[in-house]
Amino acid sequence: MRKQLWILSCAMLAIPVLCAGQNPQPKPVSKKSSSSTAKSATTTPKPANPSTKIVYAELTIGELIAEDANRWSDKMSAHAAVSGFVTQVAKGPDGDTDVRICENPKIEGMDRTRCIVAKCISRLPCDLPPVGRPITVKGITRYDAKVGTHWWEIHPVEETEK
Repeated sequence: MRKQLWILSCAMLAIPVLCAGQNPQPKPVSKKSSSSTAKSATTTPKPANPSTKIVYAELTIGELIAEDANRWSDKMSAHAAVSGFVTQVAKGPDGDTDVRICENPKIEGMDRTRCIVAKCISRLPCDLPPVGRPITVKGITRYDAKVGTHWWEIHPVEETEK
């Protein structure tokens, strides 16, 4: 019995040591360097930043609205380009410019079955056409499920095309 307890206690002490060996920690680098040549020998040159072009999934308002916000389908993309007509432009309480975009320029009010909201933030201002004119917004798709909203958004808008 004592021998089993001794083996068990040794095993319990060895587990943290064995686990620590699984994930080697990087050695801390001293801020004080003895020479600049040693520092330059250890640094590697950074590769040139490749051009990262964002690919936007082209969706109609109907396709975006038809998607279930709780399930991600193959049609969905984090970045989407959606076209429609500007039916309202308003400055939101958070400083964003809220743009209601609908399938038809004659839709009044927020028809959640035929409209989305695009939000232009101050760091990415939008060049917007007048109300009633066509627009394509490109940006990040989100579903706003706050009380009283429940609609699809492009937030933030990264590009606009008139």
